[in-house]
Amino acid sequence: MVCSEDKLKIYGTGEPLQVLRKLSAGPLSFLYSSDGIRRIAWHGTELVRALAWPIRDENWGTYPEEIQKEVIDESDGCTVDLTFSVGDGRMVCEVHIKVKPTGALEADLTMTPKDGAFATNRAGFTVLHPIRGVAGAKLKVTHSDGAEEQTAFPELIRPDQPVKDIAGLTYGIDGQLVDIVFDGETFEMEDQRNWSDASFKTYCVPLVHPFTYDITGPTRQSVRMSFSGDAATSDDTFGNSMLELVPSGALSPKIGLALESGWLPLRETTAPPEANYVLMRVFQDAADLDEMAAFARGYPTVDLEVVVPDNADVEDSLQRVAKRVATERITPAHVIALRESYLASHQPVGPWPEGATPNDMLDLVRAAFPKSKVGGGMMTNFTELNRCRPDMSRCDYVTHSLTPLVHAGDDMSVLETLETLPQIFLSAEALSNGRPYRLGLASIGMRSNPYGAAVAENPNQVRRTMARIDPRHRGLFGAAYSVGVLAATAGSNVEAICLGSPAGPFGLTYEPADCPQEGFDGAGRSVYPIYHVVKAAGAMAGHARLVFNGVPDGLAAYGAMIGSTKRAMIANLSGEAREVSISGQAVSVRLDTETFDAATKSADWLDNASKSESTTVKLPPFAVAFVEIDHADG
Repeated sequence: MVCSEDKLKIYGTGEPLQVLRKLSAGPLSFLYSSDGIRRIAWHGTELVRALAWPIRDENWGTYPEEIQKEVIDESDGCTVDLTFSVGDGRMVCEVHIKVKPTGALEADLTMTPKDGAFATNRAGFTVLHPIRGVAGAKLKVTHSDGAEEQTAFPELIRPDQPVKDIAGLTYGIDGQLVDIVFDGETFEMEDQRNWSDASFKTYCVPLVHPFTYDITGPTRQSVRMSFSGDAATSDDTFGNSMLELVPSGALSPKIGLALESGWLPLRETTAPPEANYVLMRVFQDAADLDEMAAFARGYPTVDLEVVVPDNADVEDSLQRVAKRVATERITPAHVIALRESYLASHQPVGPWPEGATPNDMLDLVRAAFPKSKVGGGMMTNFTELNRCRPDMSRCDYVTHSLTPLVHAGDDMSVLETLETLPQIFLSAEALSNGRPYRLGLASIGMRSNPYGAAVAENPNQVRRTMARIDPRHRGLFGAAYSVGVLAATAGSNVEAICLGSPAGPFGLTYEPADCPQEGFDGAGRSVYPIYHVVKAAGAMAGHARLVFNGVPDGLAAYGAMIGSTKRAMIANLSGEAREVSISGQAVSVRLDTETFDAATKSADWLDNASKSESTTVKLPPFAVAFVEIDHADG
């Protein structure tokens, strides 16, 4: 068991961990919580990632549930009866689930508004399909008129809905099949990999309906699942294994700091984070541009993201920003510019903002910044890039940002997004026409909300969907997650990435904030654990990247060959202690709950920490090991 103090060091919050109860009926098993059932497996093979019943508000945030009744009966198969309310009791939802050992799962949902119409952007059953073994696989679709269609899950990420008008779906993994029947509403599928989710999502209501609609009376939906097939051979690699570190011909990406107004350190007691460049977002009339520029000049290069007001003349606005930046002695290496309306998301079929499009602006950007490389893409998620594809024949690089918090905020969902990143990178590269690929800010928290009026407020610092300030960023979880992001770039042409900012919501150094920072406020701590990951990754930039063979499930590894030394970060992305054997005598420093105090009180901790020597690295939950192996030893 992890004590409450250690939980705070790991997760950055005192919020209790989500309890997932494993239930089963014969060979059919799943993990249950009050907001859905997950990892639905037949003979141990996950065929359905989740069946959930989220109720969304007008900004696509998920209403928290107020549980009124919860009864689980495992005497005959498995039965779940759940009643909860949302929106301060304005709607009551009843969920009934029956699971049988024969492979049948029946789920029924009734939603009843209590005080007039209940406004929502989406309400009802959602079924998530995993991406491993499913992306590119065959799919049979039954439509509402009974017609059947033989198709496939998309391999590259689709910007639109790959399947519409769904009454049933049938697919398989490793010879095991699931047949799903929907009733009570028209369903369709979207490719959730757009938002980093490790799933395809079948949901209601279709997006052709208004985003905000009213539920005026009792509304019922049902989902029926039938599982079949013999047990598949297990290739589980969660246990111990030998990890081999091999130099490759690829170079490690450069590590940047995202910067915008209000994200500058206020204190001078902590050394600025070490990085290879600064990615500075500039609005036309930024009052503190001089201060941001003074900070940015302390780094080898500066890139710009320029946001042009919708009511401004694009050419004039770009020229004004270029002049101001030049006055501050900044010559940006890379520049992307967008009108403010393109910080919002738009459906592929529109409607799109009036006025200059991102492609229309490319020549104007090049004219305003003639010494800079001009980027195509978006400042938000891959979703927006995929829906509004740049003319790469006129761009020098492609870019977008990443956040795992669009659809879910729990630990399991956030970690699952790491599965998706290689597929995002592959899909982005397919759009890039061979151009370099430079990621913007890749952080747990959501920088801005392209799908609603604002990001979610998070004054109590809990795990919340669409929150800008996520407490896990301050904990060991955030450091381990960032290693996972870096590891996911293996095999891609990502040449640059930002994992945080100097200060502010995504800061690497501690600054007092409007919300409580439990464990840091008044504790004499100066940096967050992720600071040391960014520092180590920045030192690896431009060096020959290491390939890791034999990485066990639940771990992530990233590293480079620097001179004659292999340097690596190995992260435990689970809540269980792990151990890994390394091919070579390793000298390591471990960032964990025991070293947390020292690591968060000194920006130089990694340089001065005591090292251990062994061929085995032990990793407590969400620990990161910084490993060095002399070439002669491995």
